[in-house]
Amino acid sequence: MRSSARSVARPRPATAKRPGPPPAGGRGDAATATRDLIFAAAAAHFSTHGFDGVSVDAIALAAGVNKAMIYYHFEGKLGLYRAVVRDMLGAVGGAATAIAASADAPEKKIERFIQTLASLREARPWFPPLMMREMAAGAPRLDGDTLALMKSIFAAFGAILHSGVAAKVFRPVHPLLAYMSIMGPMLMNAVRERAAARAGRADLPMFVPVDRRELVAHMQETALRMLAKDRPR
Repeated sequence: MRSSARSVARPRPATAKRPGPPPAGGRGDAATATRDLIFAAAAAHFSTHGFDGVSVDAIALAAGVNKAMIYYHFEGKLGLYRAVVRDMLGAVGGAATAIAASADAPEKKIERFIQTLASLREARPWFPPLMMREMAAGAPRLDGDTLALMKSIFAAFGAILHSGVAAKVFRPVHPLLAYMSIMGPMLMNAVRERAAARAGRADLPMFVPVDRRELVAHMQETALRMLAKDRPR
C-alpha cells in the first residue's frame, strides 16, 4: 500500500549576503546595473541638494529601484554618500600616486597632475559642488577610510613637490599652500560653471564659458611659475 504522507522539505540554511559589488555574469550583471543606477541618482541628488536634503526614497525613485536595493548595495544613505565621495577620491589618489612614482621630470608631473584633475572632474561633474558643501560643513560624514583617500592624494602631491626640490627645479614651498593654490581654483571654476548654467546669466562676465583646455593650460603655467626655483620676483 502506497503511503499518502508527503515528505517535508528541509529548510535551506541562511546564507550571508555578499558584501561589495556582485560578481560579473548572470544575475551579477543585473545587480551591477542596479548598483550603477543607484550611484548615478545619488551622485546627482547629493550634489544638488546635499546629504540632508536627500531621502532614500527620492534616490530610489530617481534610480527606478526599490529602496531595499540601496540598503543591499550600500547599507543605507550614509554608506551610499561615502561611496560617491570615495569614487572620485580613489580615482584621483590612484592616478596621483602613479604620476608621483613615474620617471617624468617634476615639471611634467605637475602638468599631468593638473590634467588628471581636470579630466576626472569632467567625468564626475557632481563632485566639486558635493565636496565643497561637505567641507564647508566641517566634513562630518567623512570617515577614516574616506579621509585616508584624501591623504593619499596630498601625499602624492607632496612627493611631486619633493622631487622638484631635490632636482633643484622647484623652490621649497609649504605643500598645503601649493596644494590649495591648485585645487581651489579648479573646484571653484567647477561650481562657477554650475551657477553659469542657469538661464539669463550668459551675459554676466563672471559666468562666461571657459574652455577646459584653456583652463588646464592656465593652471599648469600658474603652478609652474609658483613653484619655479628661479621665478622672477
